[in-house]
Amino acid sequence: MERQAVIGRVAAVGAVFLMSFGPSIVKLADVAEITFIFWRLLVAVVFYSLLLVATGRRLPWEDLRRCIPGGVLFGVNLVFFILTMRRTSAANAVVISSLQPVVLIGIAGPLFGERPRPSIYLWSAVAMGGVVVAMTGADATGVATRTGDLLAVGTMLLFAAYYVVSKQSRVNLDSATYQVGLTVVATLTVLPFAPAMGQSLAPPPVDQWTWIALMAVLPGTGHLLTNYALGYVPIIVMSLVSLLFTAVAPLYAWWLVGEKISGVQALGMALVIAALAIVVTRPVEKPPALTVG
Repeated sequence: MERQAVIGRVAAVGAVFLMSFGPSIVKLADVAEITFIFWRLLVAVVFYSLLLVATGRRLPWEDLRRCIPGGVLFGVNLVFFILTMRRTSAANAVVISSLQPVVLIGIAGPLFGERPRPSIYLWSAVAMGGVVVAMTGADATGVATRTGDLLAVGTMLLFAAYYVVSKQSRVNLDSATYQVGLTVVATLTVLPFAPAMGQSLAPPPVDQWTWIALMAVLPGTGHLLTNYALGYVPIIVMSLVSLLFTAVAPLYAWWLVGEKISGVQALGMALVIAALAIVVTRPVEKPPALTVG
C-alpha cells in the first residue's frame, strides 16, 4: 500500500481507540444529555480552531458552507444516539449499528468506484458475527422497545450518511478545516433540541468540566483522525474499522468504570479484533482519491 494509505489506516484505527473513551466519559459525567453534547461541541470548536490557527489556516465562508451537510448530519446523529440509548438496550443499539458496513458496501461502488476483494466480504461477516457474539455476552441491562430499535436504525443510517458526505467533502477540504466547520454547524444544529427536550444550555457545574474537556479532546481527536483517514482509506474499510469500537469501548469501561466482561463477550471481541486486523491490512482496489491533506 502507498504511504498515505498506510498512514490513513493507522489514523482510522487510532481514531476508534480515542472515540472508544466516549461511553466511559459519559458514564462518569453527571450532566444532562443535550447540555453535555452542546458544551462538548463548543469546547471542541475552540480546540479545533486553535489547531487550525496553529497551522496558519483559516475557515472562510465558502469552506464553512461546504461543511454544512456533514455538520448537520453529525449533530442530529449525536441527538439520535442519546435518544436511542434511552429507549433500547445497549446490546440492541450496538448490533444494529454494526449493520452500517452492509449499507456502505452497497453504495461504495456506485459513489466512489471502490471494488473490495471477495475476501473482504468474508472477514466483514466474521467481524459482524463477532459483534453479535460480544453483545450476546454483554450485560443485557436496559429496556428495549420498538421505538428505540427504530431510532437505532436511524442513528446507523445517519452515521453512514455522515461518512459518505464527509468523504465527498474531503475532496475539497483538508481534514482540520472540515473538522472545525462541521463542529461549528453541529453545535448550532443541536441548539433547538435543548428546549424541545426541556434541558438547559447553562454552563455545567465546575466539577463536570474535566469530563467535557476530555470528551472534546479524546473522542474529538478521534473524529479529526477519522476525517483525515476518509481522504485516503476506502469507505468500506473505514466502516469495518469502526466495528473495533465494540471491542475497545468495553475494555475501557472495564478499566475506567468497573464494568464486567464475560467470557462470551471476550470471545466476540477477539473475533472482531482478529477479523479487522486482516481487513485493515488487505488492499482494496479503487481509483486513486483526489483529496486535500
